[in-house]
Amino acid sequence: MADEKPITLEAAVQQVIAELDGPTPVAEIVQRVLAIHPSAAKHPEQSVRNQLIRHWRKAWVYLDAKTVTPLRVVMKGVRFRIVLSRLEIKHGALFFETNFRGFARLMADPASFTLLDAASQPLPASPTTIKLERKSPLGDYSYEVAAWDVAPWFKSLKARDGDSLLVTVEDWEAGRYRLEYEPAGRRRFDEVDRVNRELADLLFAALEEAHSESVSGFEAIPVAYARMADPRGYPGDPWMKVVERDSRMKLFGDDIRYPESYAPIESLMGREKVQPKALPVSSGQGQQVYRFKAALKYRAGLWRRIDIQGQQTLEDLDGVLRGEFKHDFSDHLSGFWLKQRRGNTKRFREVEIATVQPFGGGDGAEKHIAGLGLAVGDDLKYVYDFGDWIEHTITLEVIAEPEAGVAYPRVVAKNKPQYQDCERCRAQGRQTRAIWVCHHCSSEQGRAVVLCEDCLVAEHEDHYADEIVY
Repeated sequence: MADEKPITLEAAVQQVIAELDGPTPVAEIVQRVLAIHPSAAKHPEQSVRNQLIRHWRKAWVYLDAKTVTPLRVVMKGVRFRIVLSRLEIKHGALFFETNFRGFARLMADPASFTLLDAASQPLPASPTTIKLERKSPLGDYSYEVAAWDVAPWFKSLKARDGDSLLVTVEDWEAGRYRLEYEPAGRRRFDEVDRVNRELADLLFAALEEAHSESVSGFEAIPVAYARMADPRGYPGDPWMKVVERDSRMKLFGDDIRYPESYAPIESLMGREKVQPKALPVSSGQGQQVYRFKAALKYRAGLWRRIDIQGQQTLEDLDGVLRGEFKHDFSDHLSGFWLKQRRGNTKRFREVEIATVQPFGGGDGAEKHIAGLGLAVGDDLKYVYDFGDWIEHTITLEVIAEPEAGVAYPRVVAKNKPQYQDCERCRAQGRQTRAIWVCHHCSSEQGRAVVLCEDCLVAEHEDHYADEIVY
């Protein structure tokens, strides 16, 4: 009809998403949207992609960088486990959080859900809220949780804490879930363990693929279940328990993170920073020589090759680095990080492994080089002075047997120096190698003012200066 209003971009996206019946390339979705919502924009495809992002995690998820699938399709028939807690049995209630986290729509209202028994008959479950008490380092407090009152059903089952409900997602969009009761004694432990291992690997893969160093459970769970061998078979443990038991990951709220990830609030929660455990070092590994190439991050042409034995420590390596790059031994902390590739991506994460105190000491004195588990090609990050943050890149080039009669650590090569002349001597017609950079004069003049030893003492004795590294 002539008066019919054209469909909006958002409505076109919603219509196409509603029509999807399985994994679909994003490029195909974009073209289907533009077919019903033509655009004269300069970059119409990007406008569609931007609109799609608004529905991400609400209606669909990425299976990979180029493919999405509707959540209603992913979740149809998925089975997951709820392990009943002591508080749920005490209150005769089934808590919405954290039992349904990752398996329900974002911002879903539990009052709109339909809970069914094993025979697909509606359960006598009325929405309610339960007031709970919690202790914390900041003091005790109370809070309310959304739940369903299922006391008569629990009583009829003679349910106890530790028993399970095996939940089937009948209709993700409508919020229909079928619950099958399983006493703790009927748990099939071997199958649970197998599913747990598969789920842990899939969740860790989702973390490795994430753009940041964390991934929301609301995003990771549908993707993991879409990739599972049998997501509609016998379920493993609740996914949050699976994450908590896996040393590769940890939970922070709804997010799955790397174990070394640390937010300041975690110290208030009584959590400590996690550092990788050192590997045991055999006598043979302790004798092996590790050759590193160390360079300033922003002056890659300034480098040193250093040989150090596996039995020696990061404190020993720090001593060489401080000496070679003219860092003060009596002031400022330094630290080492291991750069680890994230899955098959081109991204890396940095894992803090040790700090070294002025004059030595710190946990770097306890970390043996061979105990880091490094392979040729691995990179470390080294930072001197956490205030000025002087960063270096260290690459392991070779692992070899020691040479007889050689004392380690040692410097075996360095860049060809590009010497500078003292500018005061040059102005007087002399050529003298510059040893110092005067920061006071450099700041005033907006350029590097470099001087020899005699000129520094004669004219700049009261100025702050650093020795030049060649």
